[in-house]
Amino acid sequence: MTANHRALVTLAILQGLSTLVGAVQLLLVPQWYAPMMDGTPFAGRAALAALLLGVITGGTQWAAALLGLRRSRWALLAHAVAGATMCCFIGGECLVLAMFIWPHALWGGLGLLQLLLVLIALGVLAPQEPARA
Repeated sequence: MTANHRALVTLAILQGLSTLVGAVQLLLVPQWYAPMMDGTPFAGRAALAALLLGVITGGTQWAAALLGLRRSRWALLAHAVAGATMCCFIGGECLVLAMFIWPHALWGGLGLLQLLLVLIALGVLAPQEPARA
């Protein structure tokens, strides 16, 4: 297992766990998030937010982690989808809530890192020899 492969699987597991924790919190203690969701389409609908976070966003991360651990030929595609889904979820959350806080930078940044690692694995961002004069 290469360092890049380990990093992708680790990122997917970390993000999968974070989405699981967030979804459980939305379901068990929705009052923590009610002030942020007031005035949005998710006001009083913490279960819908938990579904989008835990099942859709988290599901792509768990699928990527599983396919990565199994060394499936679909693993890189799964990681790309998971990273893009995380970035889209965070972007959408910022737009819906009309706010940006440090966790958005963290989780959005990890989604971008996941996409970057996929590009490295595909050789798109391979180091090049310096030009000779």
